[in-house]
This record gives sequence, structure tokens and C-alpha cells, in this order.
Amino acid sequence: MNVTQQQLQLLVNLPDGWSSRIDIKQTTSGRYAGVAELSLRGLRRGVVVFMQQPTLEAALQRVRLRASQFARERLSLPGAKS
Repeated sequence: MNVTQQQLQLLVNLPDGWSSRIDIKQTTSGRYAGVAELSLRGLRRGVVVFMQQPTLEAALQRVRLRASQFARERLSLPGAKS
């Protein structure tokens, strides 16, 4: 199956306790977009949507950056539990 028919799922390095489920799809125009569901200790804490990127590698870089930023920002909030 090629990427246009298959939904990609991958892992991102996140702070301790965080996990992600990332879905990337190739659009009909050949670009890549998707969503990352982020959880802290098994509880869903947010969803990051990333818009179309020109290549799969660019989409992977974008989602890794945004997911990591989201998790770090949540941990920096007053009263946040790590």
C-alpha cells in the first residue's frame, strides 16, 4: 500500500508521562497533513492539527516540533502536574 492509501502512525519524543498518536495522510494534491492526539498519563490533553506540508519529511518535522512544543507549554502552566 502506498501513502495515499495508508494512514501513517508514528511516535514523537515527548516529556515523561506524555504520549502521542499521530495520523498523517497524503492529500489528493500530493501534500501531507494530519493531527496529533496528545495524552498525559493516558488522559487526552489536546489535539494538534498540522496543515499541508510539501513533503512527508516536512510533515514529520512539523508534527514533531508542534507536539513537543504543546507538551512543554502544558507542563509550564501554573499548577501543571508532570
